[in-house]
Order: sequence, then C-alpha cells, then structure tokens
Amino acid sequence: MRLLLLLVFVLGCAGNIVEYPEKKEYDREDLVEALRGENFQQKNAAREQLKKIEPAKRLAILEVLLKEPDSSTRMLAVSELSELPLDSVKHILGKVAKDDPDEEVREFAFMVLTPDE
Repeated sequence: MRLLLLLVFVLGCAGNIVEYPEKKEYDREDLVEALRGENFQQKNAAREQLKKIEPAKRLAILEVLLKEPDSSTRMLAVSELSELPLDSVKHILGKVAKDDPDEEVREFAFMVLTPDE
C-alpha cells in the first residue's frame, strides 16, 4: 500500500518537475539569433514563428542566415526557403546552388530549385 501511495505521489509530481520551454515572441534579431544558435528548443520555436511571418519579411531573415559561416545554419535557411513559392526564391536558390562554400548546401539548394528532375 505504501508503495502504491509513493508511486501515485511521484507520478503526480512528475508534471511539476518537467520544465516546459517558455513561449516567447521573437523580434527579427531574436529570430536570427535563435535560428543560428545551438539551442534546439529555441531554434524550433523560432522556426514556428518564422512560418507565421509574411513572406517578404521571412525572406529578408533567411537571406541574413544564408550569409552565416555555419553551413548547418545555411542549410536550415535553404530548407525554409523551400517552403516559399519557388518563383519568389529562384534567384536566391540559384545563387546558393552556384556560390555556397559547402557542397551539401549547394546540392540541397539545387534540389529545391529543380524539384522535377
């Protein structure tokens, strides 16, 4: 009986022990910082907010990220560009596919640019 009560108590407290990520509204600089950062939860939250921003502002943020020295950040930017209408990002993807210093980023941009091939 004591074991059962202890188990119920521990399970009942489990929700209080777990820390949930705080919901934060990011401004443009916060979004860029979170998307280039290493914190997975912040990066995920920033990506969710990025999707809610009007395409022109989203594009401006992604263009900043494409200039980052870290190839994984540029890869993330290309991934986010793939969510926008191809006509509006063709020129950017073409430049990335041609000029990015990382072969994988170039290949990914090319794949997004030419989905039917």
